[in-house]
Order: sequence, then C-alpha cells, then structure tokens
Amino acid sequence: MPAGGESRAKHLIAVAQSVAQEDVDRLVQSSNIWKTPDAFSVKYAFGQTPEDFSSQRHFSFCIMPPYVGRDWLGSLIRLNCETFVECFPELDLDDLAPLSGKKSRPKQDLMVCLSTRSAYHLPVARKFVTSLRHRGLIGDSIASSVEMAVQEAFANSLVHGNLELNTGGHLSMDRFKELGEETERRLASANHGARAIILTARRRKNGQVVISISDQGQGFTPPDEQATLDITRKDSTFGRGLPLIRSLCQSVSFLRDGRTIELTFDDDQSAKLSPEVAFLSDLEHRLATSTDTGLRNPQNATILIADDTMLSREIIASYLRADGFTNLVFAKDGEDTLAQVKAHNPDLIILDIIMPKLDGYAVCKALRADPAYATTPIIAQTALEENEGRTRIFDDGATDLILKPLNKAELIARTKIHLENRLLVQQLQAYQERTQSELELARDMQENLNPAPEHYRGVGMDYGMRISATFQMSSELGGDMWGLVPIDAHRLGVYIVDFAGHGLGAALNTFRLHSLIWSEQFHDQTPDAYLQVLNRRLKGLLPVGQYATMLYGIIDKQKNVFSYASAACTSPVLGNTVTGDAHYLDGSGVPLGVIRDAKYETREVPFDKDSFLLLYSDALIETTLDHGQFLSEEGLLTMLQDTVTEGGADIDLAAQIADQFMDRAPAKLDDDFTIVSLQSAQIPSALSG
Repeated sequence: MPAGGESRAKHLIAVAQSVAQEDVDRLVQSSNIWKTPDAFSVKYAFGQTPEDFSSQRHFSFCIMPPYVGRDWLGSLIRLNCETFVECFPELDLDDLAPLSGKKSRPKQDLMVCLSTRSAYHLPVARKFVTSLRHRGLIGDSIASSVEMAVQEAFANSLVHGNLELNTGGHLSMDRFKELGEETERRLASANHGARAIILTARRRKNGQVVISISDQGQGFTPPDEQATLDITRKDSTFGRGLPLIRSLCQSVSFLRDGRTIELTFDDDQSAKLSPEVAFLSDLEHRLATSTDTGLRNPQNATILIADDTMLSREIIASYLRADGFTNLVFAKDGEDTLAQVKAHNPDLIILDIIMPKLDGYAVCKALRADPAYATTPIIAQTALEENEGRTRIFDDGATDLILKPLNKAELIARTKIHLENRLLVQQLQAYQERTQSELELARDMQENLNPAPEHYRGVGMDYGMRISATFQMSSELGGDMWGLVPIDAHRLGVYIVDFAGHGLGAALNTFRLHSLIWSEQFHDQTPDAYLQVLNRRLKGLLPVGQYATMLYGIIDKQKNVFSYASAACTSPVLGNTVTGDAHYLDGSGVPLGVIRDAKYETREVPFDKDSFLLLYSDALIETTLDHGQFLSEEGLLTMLQDTVTEGGADIDLAAQIADQFMDRAPAKLDDDFTIVSLQSAQIPSALSG
C-alpha cells in the first residue's frame, strides 16, 4: 500500500487457467511488470482458452501459459487487451523492464512478450500484424509489407540475437543438420531458450506506426544504410535481410546497442479519416456528453455580429430584432470575435471582412481549423468590389457572402436559410446518435443469442465432446446465430442459422427464429420434422422475399451417429481427429420461409470417438482473402487436415481455423462470421456416470 493510505491503481488481468497461482503472483509482484508493484491492486479472471474471456471487458494484461501454443497466440485478436506476457519461470527482462509505467517509454498500443523457445515455433509476426489490422492501427493495403518486414526482423532477432546462431557460409546437408541440432539444444537451454523477445506497436500523432522488436542477445553494431548492400549474413545479425526491411519501411533504427530494431511505417492512406468523418466523430462525442439540447427553433439562435463599426453592428441588430431574433452577441474586431465564439458558441456568425487586429479572412481560417466550429455558418459582409477578395473569403471558410450596403430582406432571408440548415443538421446528427445507440443495443442482443464459452464448454463435457466456436459480427447487423439443444443423456442437438440480408431486418428475423426455436418443445423430433415445423411457423412471420438457411442435427453418442437436415445451409464438414481427413456433407434443401409446405430430408452419417464436425456460415468461403480469391472447398479441407495433424485431437478446432481465416481476411467483414466445431474427446462426461 502506498504511503499515506493512497488508493492503488486497479488492473483486471486475464490469466490462462493452466498457469499456477503462485507463478501468476510471482510474475505480477515482480519488477518485470511494474516498477513498483505495491502501487497497484489486481483482479484476476481465469479462462481455459481465450474464448472464455468476454470481448466487452478490457484487460490490462493477459498472462499466457508457458510454451504458448497457437490457441493463446490467437488471444492477440480475441482479447480486449494491449499487453500479452508469457509466464515462464526464467523470465527476467533486465533493461526491458518494466513492461508498464516506464516514463521514458511511450505508451504502446500493443505489446507481446514471449520466451524464445515459444516464439520459435509460432507464426508470431503474422498474428501480430493481424492483430494490428483488427485494432485499426494499420490498413489492409499495407499489411503484407508490414508483415514481411516484421517477419524478417523478428526472425533475425530470434535466431541471431537470442539464440546467437551463425547461419553464414555455405549450408551443406551436414552443416544444415548440425545447425538444426544446435538450435534444439539452445532452445532447451535456460541461457538461450528462456531469453525474452518483445514486440511492440504504437501509432504516432502523425499517423505513422512504429513497431519494435527487442531481444536479449549480445547485440551488434548497426551498419550505415549506404553500406548495407555490401554486408553478408556472416558479417551481421541482419545481413541481407536489412535491405529488404528498409525497402518496406519508412525508416529503420537500432537501439540498445543493436538489440532493438525499430521499424516505422507510413500510415495507410485509405485508413485515414477524412476531415468530415473526423469532425462528425468529434461532434457525436460532444453531443453524447453535452446537456445542451441544441438549436430547436431558428428564432432562438445565438447570432454573433462582428463588425468594427458600432453603427453597422446596430443596423444589423435592428434588422434581426425586427424579425424576432433577440439572442444577439457582438464583437468589435477579429480577436474579440474569436473570444466571443468560444464564450457563446453561436449558431451563426455575421462577419465583416475588413476589421482591425484580425481581419475576416484570418477569423475564418482560425474557426475552420477548430473542429468545434468547423460547420458553424459564417455570413461574410463586405464592400469590396474585386472578385479576388470575394473568392478568397470562400476559400478561407465563409459559408455565404453579402454585399454592403446591406439589404434587410436579403440579410433576413440568408440568415433564416442558414439557421434552418443548421437545425436540420443538428437534428440529423441527434437522430444518428440515437440510431447508433439502438444499433449497438441490437448488436449486443444478437451476440447474446449465441451460447457463451462457459456454457458450450460445459455442455460439451456433459456429452464427452470438445466444442469450440467463434462468432464475429460484420460491420452491419447481420443474421447469423448458432446454438446447442440438449435432448437427453445421449443426444445433443446443434443448429446454425444465416438469414439473408443485413441490417435491422435481418437481426429482427434472427430474434423471431430464436424465439420459435426455444418456445416449442419439439427438439426430440427427427431433424426433417423439426425443420418442417420451424418453416411453417416462420413462413407466417417473414415478409415476402426474406428467408433463412439453417442446419439442425443431432449427435447421438450412444448410437455413434450424426443425423441432420439442411435448409440450403453451407455444407458441413465431417472429419477424423486422428488423420485429419475430412469431407463435405450434403447441405442442400429449401431455405426456411420460402415455401410453407417444404419437405426436408434427414441424413445420417457415422460419428464415433475419432470424429469431428465443422459448421460455418458462408462468410468463411465467400470472403475475398489477401490473395484476391475465396477460400476454396479444397483449401478448407487442406487447412483442416494441416491443423488437426499439427495440433492433434485436443485442440479448439473452430478457434484455430478462425485464427487462420482472420490472418488473411479484411479487418472489417461484409457478413457475419460464424464457425463451430464439435469433436469427440476423452474428457470426463456425464455419460460415464
């Protein structure tokens, strides 16, 4: 507790359940995390996998297990967290500590700290860059260049920095074998394998993204940029890779005697907010936090009259008062105008161009440079006859121009139209704010239709299965959902739904169908009969032209079969958890809500102790990936086989496939993405009792 009984900063930390509590406490209380650990209080949230943590909660840190696998590396995308640390006993960051709160180090938008022995076997660079895309730090158009540069720098820091391997010279087969054996020895040793490697990323105010990779090796003397081409890999840690890195970055710099490489990338132009979007975002925030009800009636508007001549100010005021405008504010020069704008935030400004201290041109520029007044109507008044002066005032930000001597009718007409336009804009912005709030509520409601990780994991254990799922909503409201239906001690029902279209209509239809699914107790019917009942009820609720695709199936653990019926759903995949071999099942059928008396067919396939089932929405196979094409049918089967072969039967299959998909998909999806896997697993279940 800090001296004087001051309250300590509180942190919520996500922790892998497999990490021992004493190891967690040792890490959190060490100087690796904070310079003064006693100044902070922590609360832990434990999870078996990253899926178990809510995306709605923000975590200060994520403590990953030792020997991090692909599942926990996927937490970089799944968790609402900026700092990820592998908890391994030999962790000693030395001059890299602490990870948080070091005043000399800028705040990072993403930080990952891994042991060399874990990082060596993982696609760290790809997952790190995918996380940057999903966090909006880089755009899709520069992601491949960033990944290539980070991969090259990361590999060199890992191999030549922490492992201190010399890969120079001619690599004969014998030399290659020796190198592999030496690599394994060093990975297993505490001296090399337990060294930490840290990746960080932050966005500067100018939009540039700075990525750094820090190792704990011996370092090296960074070469001059001009001399780079003459360096061989034997002569330098980075060797031939450095020219490639420099060609992909805006700049490359070395810190900590060459043990940290810092890569700077120019912001993706397509990802920048336009001034209009930036202003609207700022305005939405001010509307949300302001208690001011805004302009309701043009006659109630605050009008600022800026003119250095008192007589002119009074004439304009008399015209306005005669037409009902009484809330008037005055300014006698340019500097006074800016002061009055900040004090009263007027709804309209009538501005003389020729004034002392600051003229009308300078006033317009100053106001338009401030997002708070970027759209405030400005009616400039002038006696200038030259076209150049009149054109310039528009270039500097005036909304309208009126000539002296002023005509009362013209002044009133222009004042009214600009105030009415401002009123309409404010009403539209308020409407957008309300709509956005309602859409966010609808998104939360739709996400809640899907089972929570703790629920589907528990159900899976009851039936001797490992169940994994990933759901990511598109940029619009969509119509995806899935669920589990326990029928009896041996049979588990599962369904996946995708409504056509996007927006509120699709979301409302999803709520309708969800209510139907859980309002009738007919889940123990055959799958074809189940879909027929749902279809008849849904047909009476849906407007013409709206429909849903759906699969409903039953896994019978006693009979070792999976029976299902499909309403034009994506073809499910049935596979073997030992060999990784998989094939598509028939997903044909009539969509729900199209034909009232549609008939469906129950199909039956074996589902034994080595089987897995994969269900997915069409976003998986209809999203354009980074190579410009969809994921093909063969491509998905190959991905499944490789994942199962590499990870074995005890992996969260859906999560692994989702991570690989996200690596290559755009950060913002055009359609909801849902993927569910059900695998027979040797875990305790209610069936054994």
